[in-house]
Amino acid sequence: MNSRPKVFGAVQDLAREAPVEVRVQGDCMRPFFAGGDRVLVSAARVYWPGDVLVFRAPDGRLLAHRLLGYRPWRGGIALVTRGDACVVHDSPVLKAAVLGRIAAVRPSFGGRAVAVLGFLGLAWRSLWR
Repeated sequence: MNSRPKVFGAVQDLAREAPVEVRVQGDCMRPFFAGGDRVLVSAARVYWPGDVLVFRAPDGRLLAHRLLGYRPWRGGIALVTRGDACVVHDSPVLKAAVLGRIAAVRPSFGGRAVAVLGFLGLAWRSLWR
């Protein structure tokens, strides 16, 4: 039996109580932060476009990408995320896979607006395919 889901669940429980420190790997969120940086992650009841979320990818890796918005998916709601330095958005993310948002930095209203506009652009392009 793979213990990683159990470990992730335990870390999720910790993040609900107090911020958890996570080391970032990769440069998909550059210049916001870079590989090797340590960030504080805390769980929230609601995540807003512009928040940078840490979530578990289908392959088990932890990713830190910006929330662009929400969409219907498989009878529920999924989060639409993308790294700031990435061209393509991620596969749909279920809220159960979210560890929390980066607590050390909160995006400004302008940062949230840019995320919403990026999401609307994705939605617009998908309508005209």
